[in-house]
This record gives sequence, structure tokens and C-alpha cells, in this order.
Amino acid sequence: MNNKGYVTIFISMVLVVMLVVAMAVIRINRQSYARTKASTSLSSAMSGELANYDRYIFDRYHILLLDKNANGSGEGSLEEAVKNSLCYDLGEEFSVNSVELAGTTGIVDNDCSEFKRQINQNFKYEVAEYTIEKIMNKTNGKDDPVDQETIQNIDYQISSEQAEIEGKQESAEGGDSQSSESDGSSGNSNETDSEKDKKKKKEEDPRKILKKYTDAGIANILLPEDADLSANVISESGLPSDLSSGSKLTPIRTDFNDMDTMELDSVEANGWSSSLVNDAEGITYAGQYFNCLTDKRYDDTYLNLEMEYILAGEKNDNANYKKVVDEIILVRFGFNTAYILTDATKMARCEALAAAISSAVPVMQPVVKFLLAGCWAYIESVADVYRLVRNHKVPYVKTAETWMTDFNSLANLESLAGDSTEGEEGLGYKEYLMILMALTGKEKYYRMLDLMQMNANHNSKSSYRIGIKDCIIAYGIDAEIVYDGRTFALHEEAGY
Repeated sequence: MNNKGYVTIFISMVLVVMLVVAMAVIRINRQSYARTKASTSLSSAMSGELANYDRYIFDRYHILLLDKNANGSGEGSLEEAVKNSLCYDLGEEFSVNSVELAGTTGIVDNDCSEFKRQINQNFKYEVAEYTIEKIMNKTNGKDDPVDQETIQNIDYQISSEQAEIEGKQESAEGGDSQSSESDGSSGNSNETDSEKDKKKKKEEDPRKILKKYTDAGIANILLPEDADLSANVISESGLPSDLSSGSKLTPIRTDFNDMDTMELDSVEANGWSSSLVNDAEGITYAGQYFNCLTDKRYDDTYLNLEMEYILAGEKNDNANYKKVVDEIILVRFGFNTAYILTDATKMARCEALAAAISSAVPVMQPVVKFLLAGCWAYIESVADVYRLVRNHKVPYVKTAETWMTDFNSLANLESLAGDSTEGEEGLGYKEYLMILMALTGKEKYYRMLDLMQMNANHNSKSSYRIGIKDCIIAYGIDAEIVYDGRTFALHEEAGY
């Protein structure tokens, strides 16, 4: 009888323990379920906000970005939107105490690294590789036409020729002295020579002729009559680039009076090939999604010369066009200088002209000869750009057959335009812009985003104005959610 009582008590205790354990398991499961639901709902709410990417920029440029101010609603609007979505998903059983932004990754952070990543992910590498490979094949990857060895050879040749001239002068002076002592007629002889010199027809210095055109503005002379330059001027503040300084390239000094300056100009645009390859996707992306003078793909842009803006960073099309023209001339100048130095006929022409110009100071003739060669190379470069802006191609390395100009060619550039572009070899205007982009550096990515922002706002049908500096591609949220008296501290991250 007593044993039966013990058994009953023992079974009852086991049942109680099992009931407690069952209730504890149920509670733990409920808490686990609650945490899982809260975490899933938070992740879903954050992903839902990522769906509010800017439609215009995605449709036009295939770039995903989210305005953390929720299309102008103000700071904290992203947290408020996530909180509202959480409350709706979780229902009345849960209480959302707080939702706070816990770090963001902006599209412009780390020198636009996320922008570059999206370009690389979304843009077909094969297209970039093909485009850059075409440029490299046409140029043979040669980006230093005038190198230090060439400059040293020029300096050596000048020194040698000057020494030879000085030697001849000394010999002539010695001979004149002996002649004067023997017949005492040096005065009459000098007078006769002077009269002969005055009778000589002196050729006008081509550098003076060039100055007339540079004073008028080379870029204005080259501008096609049908060029479509926008009248808009950038006035928008808060652009990603902050309208930072433009190109790092220095325009050519066109007086051609100093040999050191000319030599520096001839190497100014060297060294672009490695950057062209390393930045292949970004440079090709710019060429595909933005207008330029010779390739207008969109009619609704704020600036029409967009690739030119990416390069120059000026506030209007006209200023960007002028700066880019100077830069293409600079690229062409190096190659045209390198060629003319190898052309014996053209150098002989420069030498004869230098002798006439420097007759009063013969020792300067070798220097003037090379300065005139530089002047001629510059005139050829201007003619090259005249054709490029009219959608022709220009041979990357010139030959005697492809050289177009003489010293007087700036007076009749229209004769060089040509009618057809079919079958032309060399690089076109847009390809030169891409070469220049390889020399631009990280600024080009900020300026691409500038154009996206300006065009989005220019085409917006509402009063809302996007600011790309406020746009993000990833963010984190810290949230406190209460369920059945227990607080869950959650952290989730989401991004494109």
C-alpha cells in the first residue's frame, strides 16, 4: 500500500517536471521564433527600401543607388521607413522600440570605389577589352613619341652646330682683319654687304603668323559650324566633384621662343597607356553612356559635351570644348614633333628659314631651326584637330604622305576637311578623349556622377532634386524589438 503511494508521488513529480520542461521548451521556441521573425522582418524591411533606388539613373546609366533622405523627405527618413515597415510586418505582438542607422556606404566613398565596382560588375568586360584593344593596336601602345633620349640628341645637335658656327665666325673674323690691314678698304666692303642684306627678301617668321591665330583663339577657329554646344551653365551646388580643378595637362606655349619649354611640351602627354588598360571599364563606360562633340546619343542632357566635361571640369560646353581641344593638340604635338625631326626635307626647310631669321645672330640658328620645327608640328596638330572635330580620323604616326601642312596652312584649314570619312585610318575624336581620360585620374568618376545628378534633376518632373553625395549603396540598421517582455537587439546590413 505504501509502495503504491510512492509510485503515485513519483509519477506526479515526473509529470510536473515534464510539464515544466515542455513549457520552457515552448517558451524558448516562442522566443526563438520571435527573434527569427524580427530578424527576418528587419532584413525584409531593409531590402524593401533598397527597391526605392533612383529609377532615372538606373534606367539611363545602369547604376543602383539609394537616397538615404528618401527622395528629399529629410534626415532620419530611412530609419522611419524601416520602422514603419517593421511595425506592419510584425503586428501587435511586437513592439519596435528603436531603429537607428548604423553606418552607410556612399556611392562616392573611398574615391568612388563602389561606383567603380558597379561599373565593373554591370558593364561587359568584353566590350571594354575590345574598345581599349582597338586603341592599343592603332597606337602600338606607344605613348612616349618624344622621349628623353630624343631630347638629349636635340640638345647635343644644337651644341655641336653652335660650336661649328662659332668656329666659322672666328675664322671669318680673322680673315677680315687681315684683309683690312692689307688694303684698308674694310669700311666700304661692310657698307656694300649691308646694302646687299637690305636687298635680300626676308621671309616672315612663321611664329609671328601663328600668333595671329592663337590670339584669335585656336579652338574658335576649329569649331565646326554645326557644333551643338549647350547654352547651359552649371550652377548646381553639392555636386560630387565639388567642381574640383580641371585637367592636369598644361596647354602648349605657342610662342616657340624657348627650347626648354618646347621640349617639356613635347613630353607633357606621355605615359597614358598603362592607365588606359587599368581603367578600361571606366573609360569605356564613359564613352558609351555620355555625349561628346562628335557623338550625341541623348537629346535631354544638361550639357551636350559630356565627355569633354569629364575631362575638363569647366562649367559650360564652350569652356570644356576649348580645354579639350588644347589637350588633343598636346597629344598630337608629341607625335608630330617626333616625325618632323626624322624628315630631312622638312628639317632642311626649317634650317634655311632659321638662317634667314637669325642672320643677325648666326649662333642662334640651330636653336631657331628646332623651334621652327616645333612651330610646324603645332600647325600640323591644329590641322589634325580640325579634322578630328569634323568626325574624321587622323593617322597616329605621320609619314611624308600623310603630313598635311606647311607654315601657311592655318589660312586655309577648310581645304583639309575632306568629304568622306570612309576608309580612313587612325584614331577618331572620341578615341582621343578616351586617351585623355587615362591621364585624368580619379576625377573622371566624380564628374560622371556630376552628370548623372545634373541630368536626373534636369529631367525631373517634380520639385525633388537628388544629391548623389547623399546616395548610398549599402547600410546597416540597429533595432530594438520587444516581444513578450523580452528585448531583442538586432543588427542587419543590406546593400546592392
